[in-house]
Amino acid sequence: MNHRKPTWAAKIPRQKIKRLYEQDAQGIHDEELVDDVGIGLYARCDSMLLVTAANLGRPLCIECRAEMPHSWQKEFVSTCPACGWSITTGEYGASYKGQTLHGFGALPELQEYVQQYPRAKTYAEKMRRIDFLIHAFHGNLNAEPSRPTATNVIEGSAGEVANLIFTLAYGEHSTVTKQTLDAWLEKFNRSISRNIDPSTGALKEGKEYLYDGIGKNADKKRDKK
Repeated sequence: MNHRKPTWAAKIPRQKIKRLYEQDAQGIHDEELVDDVGIGLYARCDSMLLVTAANLGRPLCIECRAEMPHSWQKEFVSTCPACGWSITTGEYGASYKGQTLHGFGALPELQEYVQQYPRAKTYAEKMRRIDFLIHAFHGNLNAEPSRPTATNVIEGSAGEVANLIFTLAYGEHSTVTKQTLDAWLEKFNRSISRNIDPSTGALKEGKEYLYDGIGKNADKKRDKK
């Protein structure tokens, strides 16, 4: 019986995203870098979809993606009916704890990226798929979106990721347009992250993070315990 523990894709370093956009703005089409970023984001989204399915009570086998039996009891052993891979509910949950892999609220965007990115054949198509993902939000269509999906897929605190996106390079040679940034900023200012100044990544004067799960506020909460 296969009992291999899950391993989850890491977030993408901010510097890679920054360099990709800087080169794109100059008309430099770095095929190796766009593949590195695009495939890395694909793997991260795939991990998020698996974890989210488990959190919704529909765990999928990490080997063959078949749906597995489920129980919320930590000792319950879930065995894949197709290939025999098995894991306890407790082990599955512990494998992704603290890795910000829960994608509920951004499922349509994650699913679209995973479906569409492999179909992108040219540099421009790949850049547009990447640009779409990093400017998406949890609760994308809500009056008050939750938070940028980029905080799940790019390394850094909420402030650092916001500052990265706000300062991405655009130019006359860019494959993607600054309009996506303008739309992102409008949603950001309605989101739970709106007390962050995206131009600096710091909290606006006199403000606090709007919930305990993002950025430096989460660290402060932990320090008090």
